[in-house]
Amino acid sequence: MSDEAELDLEAINQPKRAHLQPGHVDNVARALLSLTQEVCVLTDRLAVLEDVLATKGIDVAEEVDTYQPTPEQQARIKARTQRIIEGVTSALQGR
Repeated sequence: MSDEAELDLEAINQPKRAHLQPGHVDNVARALLSLTQEVCVLTDRLAVLEDVLATKGIDVAEEVDTYQPTPEQQARIKARTQRIIEGVTSALQGR
């Protein structure tokens, strides 16, 4: 991963400004449940995909774990990750 393509995890985990205002507990709960549902769907689909490929003689689990993306792939990954973070942040803020 190049330094340019890496997410600023410190800024995400310890933002300089408050993302939430008092009384946003319902928004937090909705965002957390939505995110949890999406993670479960993705986890299930990935497991199914790996199983399907394995039945076809293509065992990709270890290759996926050790794969090094190209700079172009990393840029797409960063953009998708940013969209997810922005969606969760918007939900937390009630937007």
